[in-house]
Amino acid sequence: MQIEFSKYHGAGNDFIMIDNRTDDYRLWNALTPEVISQLCTRHLGIGADGLILAIKHDDQSAPYTMGYFNADGSRAEMCGNGLRCLMKFLADLGEPVRQMEQVGIVTGAGIVASRFADESTIQVAMPVPSFNPKDAKINLSEEAIQYEALIPGIVEPVTGTAVGVGNPHFVLYSREMWEGFEVHEIGQRISIHEELFPEGVNVGFARKEGPSVIALVVYERGVGPTLACGSGAIAAVGAGIAENRLNTGTRIEVRMPGGSLYVTISDDWSTAILEGTAEKVFDGVVTV
Repeated sequence: MQIEFSKYHGAGNDFIMIDNRTDDYRLWNALTPEVISQLCTRHLGIGADGLILAIKHDDQSAPYTMGYFNADGSRAEMCGNGLRCLMKFLADLGEPVRQMEQVGIVTGAGIVASRFADESTIQVAMPVPSFNPKDAKINLSEEAIQYEALIPGIVEPVTGTAVGVGNPHFVLYSREMWEGFEVHEIGQRISIHEELFPEGVNVGFARKEGPSVIALVVYERGVGPTLACGSGAIAAVGAGIAENRLNTGTRIEVRMPGGSLYVTISDDWSTAILEGTAEKVFDGVVTV
């Protein structure tokens, strides 16, 4: 089966985008986890941090669905950078999303509202950070804020905050810049620590650089270290507020290897806005 695709990125977080507005079952059947993993593998496939299907349906409140897959072919609840790329993809396909005041998109974490703030900037109303253990999907009975965890294979305990942003995150703040080998080694071991995180977890390595600026690298479950992570940016800001490092009602710049995203969590914790751009890289056709 030949499949037309487009490649997009948001702050370097890149995705294979496929138009499945007709919700064609043949496409679903063709995109097995093994095929998706092969397509996302760099050097041997197209190469991407994930694959996104754009689906359209008759619902005025939420006219689009994002089918999101990690690079290893597993399904994931949602992705903030992926949502922005989906908005740009839909606009490029001729969908009237630029003219809509608000676009409801169905994700595995529920309906998420998005909008074009201007010609290039896209805002996404992300799930508000939650520290409830059920939302953070951590195997504890109480909130894990600056929780000291013993991780197999890591000599010293790691201290982090478990956050649910539609998907699970564990954010570690440090005064020093995290090194690449630390991100990969520690991130991988925490991500697959099933006793504490039965469904796996995205691991954020953060450092405060100013009153409204943080640096962040995210080890994504099923992917590894990425250039950017939208939900990770929300989680890191939420954890920073919970740890009294950052303030609500402030536009926080989140500097990641692929570029900056901006996060604002309202004073009453009713909204969490992710802001950034999305860019098209190229189009192609692949046989699966």
